[in-house]
Amino acid sequence: MNYLSQYVGQLIAIELAANKLITGKLVEYGTNILVVFNGQYFFYIPVEHIICISKPDFTEDEIINIVPSPIKEDSDQMSMNKILANAKGKFVEIYVTGNQSIYGYITQIQKDYFTFYSPVLKTILISIAHFKWLIPHLDKTPYSIDEKPPQIPSDCTLADTFEKQLKGLQGEVVIIDLGKNPTNMGLIKKIDNEFVEIITVAGQTRYLNFAHIKTLHGMDLK
Repeated sequence: MNYLSQYVGQLIAIELAANKLITGKLVEYGTNILVVFNGQYFFYIPVEHIICISKPDFTEDEIINIVPSPIKEDSDQMSMNKILANAKGKFVEIYVTGNQSIYGYITQIQKDYFTFYSPVLKTILISIAHFKWLIPHLDKTPYSIDEKPPQIPSDCTLADTFEKQLKGLQGEVVIIDLGKNPTNMGLIKKIDNEFVEIITVAGQTRYLNFAHIKTLHGMDLK
């Protein structure tokens, strides 16, 4: 992505899926992630969710003064996984799906998913392929509560991939994709190839394409 070098320090507009638009100065970029500062927040944006990058019609370069990035990257080559690792244990905002972000702490990182502790939703499993951006809030705590994220019990063994972890949750009642669709809450009955069979509270059987499952929460990790 060497073509982006000409835009470092300049104002850009980034169009994401679901009509999301982020405008700010390009701070830096890596193999699969961009860092944009909008004058208030740093957005760490995975490249795979970017639909279009352009120069906005207006200019506010004199308004946005770039400050040091709050998540330090030790190596010369920044990547999404390294940013996630450096954000672990820090209070962050993550947008995955729906109309609102979730706030909390990254607690563990696996090959293609990570565990996230939210003071409201508790432990959430988030597919790395589906998270859209991360915003650090290092000078804040959730709801002004000085609370450290609880550690997942040491006897809890997480699978190395999202698919394997999902298979391990057969028989568990879960909330899928943050409850955006109420019919996607239910008991995981079976995982068969690309589809997950769930039984809703009303007893309806639904088959969800695994590739489109973004988050899971409400389950007991064992």
